[in-house]
Amino acid sequence: MKNHCSQCNPSGMAQFNLTKLALGLERGHSYSFVCEGCDNSAIYKDESGFLWLAKSINSEDNFEWVEVGLEDL
Repeated sequence: MKNHCSQCNPSGMAQFNLTKLALGLERGHSYSFVCEGCDNSAIYKDESGFLWLAKSINSEDNFEWVEVGLEDL
């Protein structure tokens, strides 16, 4: 069984519920994971409370941080 996040598998069968992870994160902390269904690999809550997703680009070693809201997760 592949590991998926709730952004690419919203049916409730996702191993990584991004909304729950985001709500549980303290400011300045992140949670890393490997989603095999999309390019997401980490979620981060900055010191101001904004949420960011790390997305792989072109390879596993290159990431782009994208700001997201709870409604996007």
